[in-house]
Amino acid sequence: MDKLPIMGLFYLKNSLLAFRKPLLHLLMVCFFFGTTLSSSFSQTLELGLLVGGSNYQGDLASSEFNVVTKQTDIAFGGFLRYALNESFSIRLQALKTELKADDANSSFDILKQRNLRFFSPLVDVSVRTEWYPFTANADYQQVILPYIALGASFFSFKPQAVYREEIYELQPLTTEGQGLVSFPDRKPYQLYNGSILAGIGVKFLINEDITLGIDVSANYTFTDYLDDVSTTYADYNELAFTNSILAADISYQVDDFFDINQTTPLPNTVRGNPKQNDGYIIAGITLSYNLINPDRANGRGIGCPTF
Repeated sequence: MDKLPIMGLFYLKNSLLAFRKPLLHLLMVCFFFGTTLSSSFSQTLELGLLVGGSNYQGDLASSEFNVVTKQTDIAFGGFLRYALNESFSIRLQALKTELKADDANSSFDILKQRNLRFFSPLVDVSVRTEWYPFTANADYQQVILPYIALGASFFSFKPQAVYREEIYELQPLTTEGQGLVSFPDRKPYQLYNGSILAGIGVKFLINEDITLGIDVSANYTFTDYLDDVSTTYADYNELAFTNSILAADISYQVDDFFDINQTTPLPNTVRGNPKQNDGYIIAGITLSYNLINPDRANGRGIGCPTF
C-alpha cells in the first residue's frame, strides 16, 4: 500500500517533466514536416478562427487514453497574424475553454482513493512568434508552411467542483490551508496567471485570401492551482474551525471514497506535487482570411510548387 503513493507521485512528476521540455520534441516534429516548396514573400495580416480542444495537465491528470479523452474539452477562439518578414510572424490570440479532471476516472487505486475532481473555465490571451524555417524562391508562392511557435499568455481561471450534488468554487474555501496559522507560507492563489508556450503547426494556402491550418501548443503555467491541488492536506479540524466544515469536507474526500466517518488526515499527508506547476494543451484547426494581401492587390496568384 505504501508503494502506491510513491508510484503515483513518480508518474505525475515524470509526466510533467516531459511537458516542461516540449521544444526539442516540437523541433523534431516540425523538421519532419519539412518541405522544399519555394515561395515569394509578401506581408499579410490574417484574421482567423481556431476550433479544437484543450487538455489539462496537472496533479489530477493521467496519460491513460480513456482518462485523456474524458479530460478533454472544446476550445474556440480568434486570432490576428501579421507577417513581419519571410520567416517570422506575430500572432495575437484569444480563446475560451474548460479544463477538467476527476480522480474517479483513473485506474490507479491511490488516485481513486484521493477522490478529488475539478473543472474550471479558462480564458486565455496569448502572443507568440511563429518561425517558418524553410526558405522560399522568388518565383513561386509557398502553399504549405510548417512553423514553430514560442510565446506567452495571460489567463483567468476559476476551479470548481461538484460535492454532494452541489457546485462549489474552490479558491475561497482555501482547501489546502492557505492563511492558516499552521501554514504561514501558503497564501491564497489568484484566479489569473501567466504561462509560457511552445507549439507547432502547418498552414495550407487555399488561395490568395484563405488559409487553413493545424495548430498545437503546450502551455506551462506559473501556478500549481489550476486544479486547486498542490501540496499536503491541512489538518481537518483546524480547517473546519478556521474556515468551515464544508471546506474541510471538500478538501479531504478519502473517507467519502471508503464510506466511513470523517477523520483527520495525518500531518504532511501528500495531496499533490508542489514541485511541478500545472499546464494545458490546446490543439485545433485554424481558418483565416487575409485582410491585407499585396498579392491580391497586385493581381498575383499562387504558383505551382517546386520540389
